[in-house]
Amino acid sequence: MRKLVLIPFLAVLFIACDSTKAPKTYTLKLRGSESMHETFNALKSDFEKMQDTLTIVLEGGGSRTGMMGVYENEVQVGLSSYPFDLDSILGNGHGLQEQVVAYDGIVLISHEDNPVQQLTNEQVFGIFSGNITDWSDLGGNVGKIVPIIRDQNSGTQQFFTNFFDIESPASSAIIAIENREIVNTVSENLSGIGFIGFAYFTQRVHNMLLPSPIEGDTPFVAPSFKNLLAGSYPLKRSLRIYYKDTNDPAINAFLSYLKTTRARYVIESNGLVPLQQKAIANQ
Repeated sequence: MRKLVLIPFLAVLFIACDSTKAPKTYTLKLRGSESMHETFNALKSDFEKMQDTLTIVLEGGGSRTGMMGVYENEVQVGLSSYPFDLDSILGNGHGLQEQVVAYDGIVLISHEDNPVQQLTNEQVFGIFSGNITDWSDLGGNVGKIVPIIRDQNSGTQQFFTNFFDIESPASSAIIAIENREIVNTVSENLSGIGFIGFAYFTQRVHNMLLPSPIEGDTPFVAPSFKNLLAGSYPLKRSLRIYYKDTNDPAINAFLSYLKTTRARYVIESNGLVPLQQKAIANQ
């Protein structure tokens, strides 16, 4: 039986339905950022519980694949953890719209038994550019450093290399497809070091402290929810979606849902910072 969901942002999906006929159904295809995948899978589940008119199909593949998927009309919404310069990549008249939906941080992780607790920006550059190759050069135990990075479609990879001015990653770097693969690799390799989206951090690995961008603050800070909110953690970034400016009722309904308190609760519950952050306990 069809659910009667009388909420404003879904009204557009029902207006066109003739009550004498079977209700029209819609499919919304999303693709892109692996760092956003887990959160948007939770948003998909919550949204679909509220109604049975719109079904969401969610795919990964990296931020660039999401942006290009929208441009090439393969999907309706692209997920990106990196703010692409659309005009320079696609040219004028590409028709893509952009909307920031949340914030997160990039966490630099090492094996839980690694004695190195913090890194300067220069040391991070040295590790991932291949100029620093042994943990003993950083005050750790003797052992070859194994950097683990993402592929060229990753918005996380793009943000990280741009932040630290890394033009060419170390030739010894291992390329991982997604965040969980980096966590698994680092947790099993005492010499490993990688970077992941904030929502994927686990106690199975150790997070590195990084220099605070705020003058007079604690010299090195951890990637905590509190520090992300305060802006004291350096690797904070905006997460966004791309879509075409159309009258597609499925896109409009989902965009409206993302602005609701309910969606913000889901976003925060999955380790990201919503645009209008509110403590969960107060909702």
